[in-house]
Formats: sequence, structure tokens, C-alpha cells
Amino acid sequence: MGEPGRPIWPLWELLKWMVGKSEHTMAAIGLALIEMTHPKPSPFILQQKEKLQKKVDELLGTDGVFLYPTHPRVAPKHHHPLFRPFDFAYTAIINILGLPVTQCPLGLNEEGLPLGLQVVAGKLQDHLTLEVAVFLEKTFGGWRDPGAK
Repeated sequence: MGEPGRPIWPLWELLKWMVGKSEHTMAAIGLALIEMTHPKPSPFILQQKEKLQKKVDELLGTDGVFLYPTHPRVAPKHHHPLFRPFDFAYTAIINILGLPVTQCPLGLNEEGLPLGLQVVAGKLQDHLTLEVAVFLEKTFGGWRDPGAK
């Protein structure tokens, strides 16, 4: 938070957020508070990440893709993910592994809410995620305005 530029003080941002004056989301402020109290991950966590990264690299190689949900629920209402703090794991795990991902809209469900998934590929294989996303968009109709009938 605050890069480029001067660093942000997470506690001050939390106070500002409570009165509607922060430019940051509660999720970003919460992460900054956690990083402030735990600046380095434990060696065990780093070891687990490296093990998973190796398995995923072997699985995907240079020509594999992984279709993965973006979120465990369809289109949560604004701020509702704050009450289910671990739902972010669907996107966080891909970010932690440093893999290319393309969010692909697939249309609307029976209630008119947006559906989509993540197309994930191996390291430096961004072109695969984009090619698969274009194919899926053409096949399933891609983004549609949830407000349109």
C-alpha cells in the first residue's frame, strides 16, 4: 500500500475507513495489518508453498491449463466477502504461486448473476490462458449485463 510514494500506516487507514475516508478497501487494510504483525512467513509455510509449486509446475508443464473457480459462491454482494475471510483463497493460491491467470466470464446463472472461472497455466504461459479464455467466451457467450433482460 502506498507504492509508489510514501508508506501507508495501516492503523491510520483503518480509522479513516471507519469514517468513510480511506482510499483503500478493508481487505487491503486487513492484509497490511497482518503483514505489519507478521512480516515474514514461517519456514514451514515457505516449504509447503515450494512443494505445491513444484507439483503444479509438473502438472501444467508448458501446455497445460487448469480451470478453477474464481470464488466459492456466485457474485457475492459488496462487502460480503469480508464476513467470509477465507473465500479469497480461490484467487490467492494462484497469486501466491505466481501463475498466469485469466478471469473468464461465462454468462449468467438462472438468477441472472454472473458466472465465471479462472483459466490458469504454468509459469510464463500467459498466452495459453488468453487463448482458452477467448475460446470459452465464444462458446459460452462471455460477459453479459446482469441488469439486461
